[in-house]
Amino acid sequence: MNTKENSTTRLVIGKPNIMDREGFIRDVNEILDTRIFTNLGPFATKLEAMVCSYLNVKHAFAVSNASVGLAMVLRAMEFRAGGEVILPAYTFIATAHAVIECGLKPIFCDCDPHSHLIGVKEVSACFSPNTVAILAVNLWGLACDVQGLQSFADEKHISLVYDSAHSFGARASCGRFLGNFGDAEVFSMHATKLFNSFEGGLITTNIDSIAKRLVPMRNFGITGQDQVSCWGSNYKLSEVHAAFALRQLCNIVKLVECYRENAKLYTRLLNEDSVPGIRNWNEHFLDREGCTHSYFCLEVQPNFPLTRDEVIARLRENNIFAKRYFFPGLHKCQPYARTHEGLTLPVTEKLCAEVVVLPTGSTVTQADIERVVNLLKEFSKSPRQQNMNTDSEISIDSSHISEKLRYMRDLKHRYEELIKSCEQDICFLQARLPKIQGE
Repeated sequence: MNTKENSTTRLVIGKPNIMDREGFIRDVNEILDTRIFTNLGPFATKLEAMVCSYLNVKHAFAVSNASVGLAMVLRAMEFRAGGEVILPAYTFIATAHAVIECGLKPIFCDCDPHSHLIGVKEVSACFSPNTVAILAVNLWGLACDVQGLQSFADEKHISLVYDSAHSFGARASCGRFLGNFGDAEVFSMHATKLFNSFEGGLITTNIDSIAKRLVPMRNFGITGQDQVSCWGSNYKLSEVHAAFALRQLCNIVKLVECYRENAKLYTRLLNEDSVPGIRNWNEHFLDREGCTHSYFCLEVQPNFPLTRDEVIARLRENNIFAKRYFFPGLHKCQPYARTHEGLTLPVTEKLCAEVVVLPTGSTVTQADIERVVNLLKEFSKSPRQQNMNTDSEISIDSSHISEKLRYMRDLKHRYEELIKSCEQDICFLQARLPKIQGE
């Protein structure tokens, strides 16, 4: 890749990994030939079996996405209505939405400034007699303190569930794969994830009673021919989605290694010429063998010449579409802000103002990473500017979806021109028709 091409290449967060395209196309042809498209066909069944084997977990359920997976698990726990669930405010909004959907009350806790995860310290500060569960989140491909959280949950006689959307293939400090902890775990297979199935989710559990309740729940509560035994909905994963996931799963070791190598390269390049005011989250966990580094995460601190949002804007001017994660914190998002007014979570709020996630994955090259780091080093030499308001929206496009939108707008314009031309032809012919009929 030459310098000119490299300078104009569009880099985005979460560009989908595609592993074994040819094998997947063969799978699609098989699906089309058999006409088994859904309802837990052979590909979905095989995916669940392979996930169980890979993670060494007892039960796995392929579902349509991780959001419904979280709600399914919370329903399967059969908590009393209105029970409190402790979860981090520093996570994606779907985590809290699942709690509300199940008639439970989210209680937002702060997180650790070093790992960005929650632990016993954060959870214990929010515990009350109404607490029924902890919903912990494994971020950036790093596992929480699973032993500590489990001990706390056992001591308080409450449940422990993990949102592991970011972390398929990650392992806890004890060496076991995530998927084996708490009462159940939920993984995302969204297109942006290290392990993806276009769109999808996985639930794992080693508890038979929970698995038994999950089986009918993802298929309308159906337990037999013309028999519905419980509440349920259509949460199944299609065969095409499952086939794509299987091809990814067969290459999961290669994928994890790719993300780890990208994190190492970013770190090495950032350290070659120290960049003050930038904290590299990944650097602190490169020696943690179980961390997948499924995201590359920096904190733009107050002594950097630009604010985090200014860094993002400048990167986007150079066709690098970095993002802030998570913003502005769930306790400040609707519909939760109105019920958590006055709640202060200092670590969460600091991270929401400072964290920037940079492109990584199988489509990101060494030249891409060098380009990003060189720009960050250039920004570090900028004159200090007046701080930008981090509560404001970033107006520049934040996703490769904008390319599709531009294409669609262009296509729409061309169709409008074609329709206009056709309408003119029709008017002409209508004007000529009486004369033609007279002839």
